[in-house]
Amino acid sequence: MIEFQGINSTAGSFRLVDISLAIPKGDCHVIVGPTGAGKTCLLETLIGLRKITSGSILLQNNEISGLPPNERKIAFVPQDTCLFPNMTVKDNIYYGTRATGISDSSAAPFIEHLIEFLRIGELLDRWPKHLSGGEKQRVALARALATKPLLLVLDEPFSAIDHSFREDIRRLLKDLLEEFHTTTLIVTHDLDEAFFLGNNISVMMNGQILQTGSRDDIYYYPKSYLTASFFGIRNIFEAKVLKNIPEGGTLLLWEDLHEKLTVHCRCRKKKFEIGQKLYFGIRPEAIYILRSSTDQEERNNLFPATVTRLFMRGKIHTVLTEIGTEKKVQVEIDIHDAAARKIGLHEKMPLHINLNPKWIFLLTS
Repeated sequence: MIEFQGINSTAGSFRLVDISLAIPKGDCHVIVGPTGAGKTCLLETLIGLRKITSGSILLQNNEISGLPPNERKIAFVPQDTCLFPNMTVKDNIYYGTRATGISDSSAAPFIEHLIEFLRIGELLDRWPKHLSGGEKQRVALARALATKPLLLVLDEPFSAIDHSFREDIRRLLKDLLEEFHTTTLIVTHDLDEAFFLGNNISVMMNGQILQTGSRDDIYYYPKSYLTASFFGIRNIFEAKVLKNIPEGGTLLLWEDLHEKLTVHCRCRKKKFEIGQKLYFGIRPEAIYILRSSTDQEERNNLFPATVTRLFMRGKIHTVLTEIGTEKKVQVEIDIHDAAARKIGLHEKMPLHINLNPKWIFLLTS
């Protein structure tokens, strides 16, 4: 287990502010955030390249913040992999075990398993300059894991890999972590990578952790306007609390439309003040489209709408709709190509949209 306890650190004028985070043994935790959020600064602090001004870093309950990098039992793979150019692939992989006095014969069974798993056996006699980006990444992973570190740290692991090969390497890394049960911390600005690899995810901005949670909680229930905006969620609207529902939900007034809206409030475990102003939001794929010509069953949060724009995006299409009479409000919906074709979606088409109460999240800031 790795634990950050109130970490504060500086890099020039940039500051890490009170970083607290616990990663269980065997977990893959991803920190996601925009460029400049402080992700790499946090990793440099973790591996010992940057001193902390206050706080503690515990690895398996042992304080490591005062130890030099080579004594922390952490393997670090930077963005550019940093393979030693004057060593063959095999010598790169064995570097860590040899540097710590482990004989090749003792290290070989585990390393051979790594080499077979990563499918790099035919690369062992090559020099790094003759490897592709994906091959370098696989070799760097083998080198990092060869010493059986307590923690594997990856900084933007796929940034140097061609887009066409990225999915293969992602799947390989996911299989690798499941095979070897290595506690792993990954930082990235890529949301697809974060949600594909992370068992748990933290969102980082401006040197602070804004939210930590499971993959589903982070994806569907951001807790701040900043987090929701970073995720690219455009369906965020102003509302006012009308009442708290005894079963745990909340009844809102959608102020732009003067319409009532029911929310199940999975994202919040507290009651709100009557009349309190807040925001509500919903992901575009969590909104259902119903044709206006069909009989509408009784359900909450059902609104007549009109299609204003339709953007074709391969398998998934983005549909812009307008609802409201006196004031028009734009609602963005993502729908699969097969469903769009079945409905016969086209611009100016009337329909009904349903904002499922259980997928709505609430933001107070």
